[in-house]
Amino acid sequence: MKQMRLRGIVIRLLIMSAFIATALPAAARTDKPPTAQETLYERQPEPAARQITVGVLIFPGFEMLDAYGPMEMWGTLKHAPAKVWGGEEKRVGVRLVTIAAKRGEIPSNQGPKTMADFSYDNAPPLDFLVVPGGLGVLPLLKDPATMNWLRAQAGKAGIVMSVCNGASLLAAAGILDDRPATTNKMAFHPSTAPGPKVKWVKKARWVDDGTVVTSSGVSAGMDMSLAVISRLYGKDIGAWLERVTEYDAHRDPSWDPFAAKAGLVE
Repeated sequence: MKQMRLRGIVIRLLIMSAFIATALPAAARTDKPPTAQETLYERQPEPAARQITVGVLIFPGFEMLDAYGPMEMWGTLKHAPAKVWGGEEKRVGVRLVTIAAKRGEIPSNQGPKTMADFSYDNAPPLDFLVVPGGLGVLPLLKDPATMNWLRAQAGKAGIVMSVCNGASLLAAAGILDDRPATTNKMAFHPSTAPGPKVKWVKKARWVDDGTVVTSSGVSAGMDMSLAVISRLYGKDIGAWLERVTEYDAHRDPSWDPFAAKAGLVE
């Protein structure tokens, strides 16, 4: 009798174990391979063999999306799985830093503040530099410290990129002299005034001149960033970024309906 009761208990335990195993959600089971969605994004990527540093200049009155749009694209890059890169050995890690004249909180044109990680004096060597625009550009056009720092970075960084009237800063520093470039179309004339030697392009979402890439207004910085990333690391990486950020990018640099809306072209 005692053995029969013990056997009954064992049978009930086995039945309960089987029921719990089948009731568990798929994500909790260890015997099922990860889905495509689960392998799309490396949440905690291993250190990559190659590291790059992307610096973003900020200043009082910078336009938030000018800065944060490119930061989203460059900063997300490190989460791409090795298979998207084409192999672990091709993966690139990204260090994203913000730089201002002085380290500390910098208010944007929209109000919220962003912490500048470094000042002009102690900024690390940069592989790439992003220069946003905004109303805060205007007082910097004649600021010697900013002009000198930009000239120094243009001679060191692999690519300098601008968004909106951030191109005005590059133009004032002489970095765009004799180069094709574009800028915000709604404020095209005042934005291009600091660069009489620049070959300004009236209709362009962005202009890629190799080591210097300039883009149109505000949201164009995301398209430019994706284009540069795709040029450097391949179209698969660019397509992956579009997918994980759910962004429908404009891939044609000549797409620019805002030039006509601003009366710059017919």
